[in-house]
Amino acid sequence: MSAGAEKPGETPAPPDPDAPLLTPAQLKRRARMGVLWLLMRTVVLQLVVLGGTVVLARELEPADFGVFGVAQFVISFFLFFGDAGLGGALIQKKRTPTRTELSSVFHLQLGIALTVLLLGAFGAGGLRLLWTDLPEHAEWVFRALSLGLVLTVLRVVPQILMERELLFGRLAAVEVASQVGFYGGAAVAALMGLGVWSLVIGALLQGVLSTSLVFVLRPWRPAWTFDREALAPILRFGIPFQAKNVVAFINGAITPLYAGAALGAHRLGFLQWSQQTAYFPLKIVGIMGRVTFPLFSRIRDDRAQFAETLGRSLAICAFATFFFIAFFWSMGEPLVRVVFTEKWLPALPLLKVYAAVLAVGFLSPVAASALDAAGKPLIIAKLSVGWTLLNWAVVLVTTPLYGLEGFVYGYAVHVVVGNLAVLVVLRRVIPGVRVLRRVAAPAVASLGVYAFGVWAAPHATGALSFAGCALAAFVVYGLGVALLDARGVKDAFQLVPEHASDEEEE
Repeated sequence: MSAGAEKPGETPAPPDPDAPLLTPAQLKRRARMGVLWLLMRTVVLQLVVLGGTVVLARELEPADFGVFGVAQFVISFFLFFGDAGLGGALIQKKRTPTRTELSSVFHLQLGIALTVLLLGAFGAGGLRLLWTDLPEHAEWVFRALSLGLVLTVLRVVPQILMERELLFGRLAAVEVASQVGFYGGAAVAALMGLGVWSLVIGALLQGVLSTSLVFVLRPWRPAWTFDREALAPILRFGIPFQAKNVVAFINGAITPLYAGAALGAHRLGFLQWSQQTAYFPLKIVGIMGRVTFPLFSRIRDDRAQFAETLGRSLAICAFATFFFIAFFWSMGEPLVRVVFTEKWLPALPLLKVYAAVLAVGFLSPVAASALDAAGKPLIIAKLSVGWTLLNWAVVLVTTPLYGLEGFVYGYAVHVVVGNLAVLVVLRRVIPGVRVLRRVAAPAVASLGVYAFGVWAAPHATGALSFAGCALAAFVVYGLGVALLDARGVKDAFQLVPEHASDEEEE
């Protein structure tokens, strides 16, 4: 029985009265506007993130980022194993969730968050048993960040409703306010000399602002009810869905868990900075995943439209990804010197490796969104198990042999192998998708960006010259993609193809 289905003979429970039903035409318009809103949000956020990151990178030490990363990792561990995929299951449902279902999800996740808060209060001292070089204040960092988990859970249901209704303009406003709260609060505290506590203050301010704004933009009040039977069909989809996320969490845990213990907090800071910077284009991929998951869930019965929309999503992601790969490789050194200061130069080779593997690494998040929406979450879950085992097996060999660089090269192996496997599976399950044709133009145009960047890098010696070179590189890239595949670019940014039923609906 699919998630949200009623038992034979039962009267369906009434939907949430505040949740509107969307027509196909509304879905199309909101999907397009969702991409636009989230892209605008990304531009604004990156200005905020850039300013905040520069201040934090200048004022804090790599070890501060390492301590903060360890504490966040442990909290995320409890959250991932307790979530059970409830949010994804509610977004994927075709039928509007009832208030009983939403309230039951809310109460269950709140109970999980409070449990983690208690564990943090009494068990934080155990952190230094595993990460032996952590300072004594690390356990108090963990306790403070546990409070943010409760704030996160409080806003889960209104955010789910906004995603189901494709109200991405409102979500964009929440996320901008959230990041302004984090980087604004953290930057001010860092300038005051508060060290790692700057990051904690930013995280808590972020939680308060975003939770308050969510309830203003999408009011919702839980009922005083908890129905285990209402949760059962949600869990039937949610558990396989979350299994994929849990495996991904275990895979990502190799950085804070193993590298943090084997290489120390200082070098862990280099790893986290280089990966976070290199994976910047995945923010665009994340936008596509968020918009297309509820969209794919509604159009999954139309195979042709489903496949075409997926192909266009991949084209947009490729457009963002290949530019940054070429830019990091050709202008990585002036980027580090001008923006982040020279103390981060030892991480530049790591940044380039992380960036290079994104040539295929952007495929799996988009494919996962499509397969989850099609009701096939176990496909990515099974693949994830395979590449996670591969990752841990390779990294545990390469790190002792080659140190910091060995960790990054070992990590890259599973990204390449796993995403090639996803490509094979995707073409079999959704045969109408033409992946290679969608990514060819961005891949070729990125060679022009690399050539231009190699020439421009020696001239990018200050903030203005660097910004000018970066803008010129993007112009070169955009012109290259347009010359190679102008029609494909136009189709991709329409996202959803025209459909007869849509025209009739309008």
